[in-house]
Amino acid sequence: MSEINDSNDNSEFPELAAWELAIVEVFCRGAAMIGLRKSIGMVYGALYCAETPLAIVDLQRKLRLSRGACVEAVQLLRRFGAARLVLKIGERKDFYEAETDLKRCIAGTCREMLAPAVEKASARLDHAETLALGNVAKSKIENLRAAKNLLEALVPALEKIIE
Repeated sequence: MSEINDSNDNSEFPELAAWELAIVEVFCRGAAMIGLRKSIGMVYGALYCAETPLAIVDLQRKLRLSRGACVEAVQLLRRFGAARLVLKIGERKDFYEAETDLKRCIAGTCREMLAPAVEKASARLDHAETLALGNVAKSKIENLRAAKNLLEALVPALEKIIE
């Protein structure tokens, strides 16, 4: 996704209004900032701006992304609680809409990203401890374990603060 310029040129994304393109850019950069693919931010931004739920084919057309990228983004956004499935009677396609309560989105992202990372860190520290020789190594591992425990306690507190 190219930089948005002052002329509001959205020729790269003709299906998006200029304001929608600006919002998509915000979420695109936000996703990249936390280590997610830009396409995830683009899909969330398009869903966030949409007046009605969108199908994967709509996202592909608007954002000029592959079907795989759109499907992957929607699946991840649903896991984070940032998007939900909307059923339309008589339609064979699935439609999606954004969770517009950004506090819930941030809480879901914390839950889905931080909690597993802390759990993996715990297993890695246990493994490091079995390999550690000497008091210096064990002391450093204990310092890391204390930091991990602090982060582990911070995740639920952070979720409560956000919600």
